Amino acid sequence: PHPLSEVPAHHKDLYLVASRHRRRLRCTVHSYPRSFFYFSTAQSIKMAAAGDSSNCFITDDKLVMHLSPNPISERGVPTTFYGHPKEPRVIYGAGNLVVVRSLENPSDNFVYRGHNATVTVAKFSPNGFWVASADETGKCRVWSWDNPEHILKIEVPVFAGRIVDLDWDPESKRIVAVGEGKTFSAKCFMWDTGNGVGEMIGHSKRITTCSYKPSRPFRIMTGGEDFKTVFFKGPPFAMDHSNTNHSKEVWSVRFSPDGNQLASVSSDKQIIFYDSKEGTVSQTIAADAAGMHTGSIMSCCWSPDSSKLLTVSMDKTAKIWDVGAGAVECEFTFGDDPQLADMQCGCEWVGDFLVSVNLAGEFLYLDPANPAAPANVVVGHQGPASTICTLPTGEFVTGGDSGQVLKWTDGVATKIIGNDAATRSTHGGKVVGVVSTPTSIVSVGWDDRVRFSSLDSMTVTSELETNGQPTSIAGSTTGLVAVGTTNNVVMFFKDEAFLFEAAVPDVPAALALLEEEELIVGCGNDVLAFALDLGNGAMTQSASGDGHRGAITTIAYSPDAAYVAVGDANREVKVWQRADWSKAKVSGKWVFHTAAVKCVTWDPTSSFIVSGAQDESVIIWNVNKVMKKRQIKNAHKGGVYSAAYLNEFTVATTGHDGCVALWNLEESK
Repeated sequence: PHPLSEVPAHHKDLYLVASRHRRRLRCTVHSYPRSFFYFSTAQSIKMAAAGDSSNCFITDDKLVMHLSPNPISERGVPTTFYGHPKEPRVIYGAGNLVVVRSLENPSDNFVYRGHNATVTVAKFSPNGFWVASADETGKCRVWSWDNPEHILKIEVPVFAGRIVDLDWDPESKRIVAVGEGKTFSAKCFMWDTGNGVGEMIGHSKRITTCSYKPSRPFRIMTGGEDFKTVFFKGPPFAMDHSNTNHSKEVWSVRFSPDGNQLASVSSDKQIIFYDSKEGTVSQTIAADAAGMHTGSIMSCCWSPDSSKLLTVSMDKTAKIWDVGAGAVECEFTFGDDPQLADMQCGCEWVGDFLVSVNLAGEFLYLDPANPAAPANVVVGHQGPASTICTLPTGEFVTGGDSGQVLKWTDGVATKIIGNDAATRSTHGGKVVGVVSTPTSIVSVGWDDRVRFSSLDSMTVTSELETNGQPTSIAGSTTGLVAVGTTNNVVMFFKDEAFLFEAAVPDVPAALALLEEEELIVGCGNDVLAFALDLGNGAMTQSASGDGHRGAITTIAYSPDAAYVAVGDANREVKVWQRADWSKAKVSGKWVFHTAAVKCVTWDPTSSFIVSGAQDESVIIWNVNKVMKKRQIKNAHKGGVYSAAYLNEFTVATTGHDGCVALWNLEESK
């Protein structure tokens, strides 16, 4: 691993360095110091996989709050999430992220960004010190939860295919992972080396669920789309037998916390209990039993005392079962007229918290004392968060690629309810932009609709169709709203009514409104200023800013209306003086981003500009000292999409990762 010339002569320790070349094993003896010890193959793989751990989570002390996305639920498929063994927290995958969310304070989140593919499942070890998270490429990463650096222990390529579920042994030493591999779809391996522990075969289709017995003798059960559950004994684990009592897909198998019971649920609407040591059927609650679900049962979990079982179903209900009596103890319903979005896709019992997740990806806190309605509903984005605007109250509103428009108050989001039955989203496609007016929130999306929403009722009150696919939006304090579309027009709205539209030379990729007197449009590489005449329904070009070497992507007026900040696809931020467009105040100097600039925003004093870019970074620029800047790297995985000042020192940003981040920039000034 190191040249012999680097080894001090006084070191006489001998170490064997073995390197495999083709099919021959060549061994060489060198004189090495202990600091140059050549690690084993497994350790070398582990170190190579670790890479730069600083990119796996945000370490910048400017971060005040990190608001995470919610899981993405899919109809007919369970949404898997798990609880912490000692703390009131849940862990789940959201895109390429692993999210740990507090149940006591939903705004208290930790986001792990070590995966490069969609995270499918994550679970804490029983001792609470480690996390195993897996993705759709078949890789499982084991990383530290209790260590503030969240160090990666190992990354294991489990099999060639999507990992669907995983579980730990009670000693936190072994992990079982299942899914849809090409040659095999289940594997049990050591947590620190990745070495296999037995051969796990028995299913003929995708394996959807697994559970590891939390007490000796150790057992594993898996369930799959071949309608079977398979029981394994070990370690080393080998198939003992399979059960064919289910007649449809098995979605969830779970050992009880005390290790004495085992349950499985399925699309056939049966709950089957097994002897935990031998895997034989001990009890069945049939599909026609009193109080049974009328739709596919998607998930189950045990109470901490192992006496009750919580199940959730596509019939839009959740139920608590008294296992000893085999009867329903409590049934949770979700409104008098539950919608498609109320289909229940996953559940977890964490201490005193009973939590389910529905088809809309909303976390529901279930209260047995009031089963008619959830005690709390936690919402978040389910994909990239593309746009943001502020409210006079200090709150802010964000829109995302999944069509959601959310209002944020003290780190907690409330959804503006739309007409989509499956998601309750405001729009049926990506939200291009949101602006606030004195009377409503105005949003525009790729469903070619401008929607006006009430902040009092948090519902859509009216909508209007756009002339083409929307590309940009801008609003003013007077209530005037401008929307640009791919048909090279800008449409104007006010008081939930259409006023007029005007043609522009190219697709208006970015807009900015100054009350009702001026509109600035980004068309291609040009910045065009137009004087507005609302009375006659017209606008006239009054000035232009030239010199951008990339397409205009974002525009913002300074609060004092003296300047205009413009970002482009060529990584540059320019500042123009409205009094004299012939020369930019800042030009050719702010090109420190390494990818297209996606957003710019001004501080309330018109002295600082914050820009975000596809390079994942946020830069704070000083307009009066143009060579002074501060940079926040790795702000959002995949790119920063929007930013807005909430007050003089606090900036909120959104990005491709679906997160909303709040930054304290006081020291940066």
